[in-house]
Amino acid sequence: MPDPTDIRNEQIERIRQALEEGSVLPLDEEIAELHPADLAEIIDGLEPEERTVFFQRIPPELRAETLSEVDEEAWSPLIEALGEESVRDLFEELERDDAADILAELPREDARDILARIEPRDSREIAALMEYEEDTAGGVMTTELVSVPGHLTADEAIVAVRVRGREVNDFYTVYVVDAESRLLGTISLQDLILADGSTRVDTIMEADVISVRPMADQEDVSRLIAKYNLVSIPVVDEFDRLLGRITVDDVIDIMEAEATEDIFRLSGVDEEEQEYATPFEIVRSRVPWLLITLGTSGLGALVVAQFEDTIQRIAFIAVFMPVVAAMAGNSAVQATTVAVRRLALSSGRRRPIKSLPRELLAGIVMGGVIALILGFVGGLWQDSMRVGLVVGGSMWASIALGVAWGAAFPLILDEVGLDPAVSSTVFLSTMTDLISFLLILGSASYFLSQWL
Repeated sequence: MPDPTDIRNEQIERIRQALEEGSVLPLDEEIAELHPADLAEIIDGLEPEERTVFFQRIPPELRAETLSEVDEEAWSPLIEALGEESVRDLFEELERDDAADILAELPREDARDILARIEPRDSREIAALMEYEEDTAGGVMTTELVSVPGHLTADEAIVAVRVRGREVNDFYTVYVVDAESRLLGTISLQDLILADGSTRVDTIMEADVISVRPMADQEDVSRLIAKYNLVSIPVVDEFDRLLGRITVDDVIDIMEAEATEDIFRLSGVDEEEQEYATPFEIVRSRVPWLLITLGTSGLGALVVAQFEDTIQRIAFIAVFMPVVAAMAGNSAVQATTVAVRRLALSSGRRRPIKSLPRELLAGIVMGGVIALILGFVGGLWQDSMRVGLVVGGSMWASIALGVAWGAAFPLILDEVGLDPAVSSTVFLSTMTDLISFLLILGSASYFLSQWL
């Protein structure tokens, strides 16, 4: 079976060649049959100057969904390549939350100009969504939904759903509201269709509705949807008035964004750095972290400098220093990864702090296993049991303390309101190096310097 990646790469090369030769017309039929996600993947694989030409060849009915799928760095040039009428049609086809996200990334004057050209109602709704922070429920919700008054009968509600549903994509839940748009409950399309036609909707709806406020963190929203296996979740204000909904496809985007952010933070990279960043932008985002690392690493160098005499007298101990530090650092990173994951999945149901004793015990056991091996090698090499005990004991304590630090530090950051993911290599490596160097050099200075 052909590899889908190979097929896509061949397709991108064929399109690139057609663009270079100016013979895109024969590809129009193939382009029209592709899914917007596939079209977006092709755009991301093309060079910047090729994307605009290719985007113009995409049928208008596919452009909106394709634009919402491409990387945000490409939004502005793709929109600029279209005429005014095409831009207006594009934003009227986009879902409100996607339109708000795209406009928020454009220059302010361009965004204001586009809002002035589209339908006033659509413009107001998009502008209202742009007021919310992008990582909140309000920032990811869409105002496109289907709601019916609670006093309607099932037959009347079905008629209303048919009318209002024409303007809404992919809805499975109907929201029941009162005269002031306060959320009363929800009813599935299946229950609505199967209900007796004369039954009032508010008597057959599900009144126990899980909802969120617009300022709720998007990560908390994704946890709620995952926890209760929801297809969508309503967003309401402080008066329980229905503002919008967040659908499961939005949650997938949220989870991808949060995972990307955590990976960047764990690596000491600015989350704003993107795939198409210029070398200058890459340097600007990474140098601050490197400078922090340089400063914190200097602390380890200061510790080593305090034991200069010990190293001169017991030179072989320097061989074990990087080994002990590396093992402690790796153990700490493992513990931190698990701790950050627990925090991400906790949702208030359990306190990850309860896992600390278990992590510490695991660190003691793992440290003991590695210490036995390194202690045996060190003692055999120097033909001294005392050397083996010093090296092995330092390894044991370093791993145990490294695991404890790696498991505890994310919890400390979370308690003070900071992102646990920043307990990355910058801070972990510094602390584990300090602990390891102090233990092995201190032990060697105390137990070996006078004996050897």
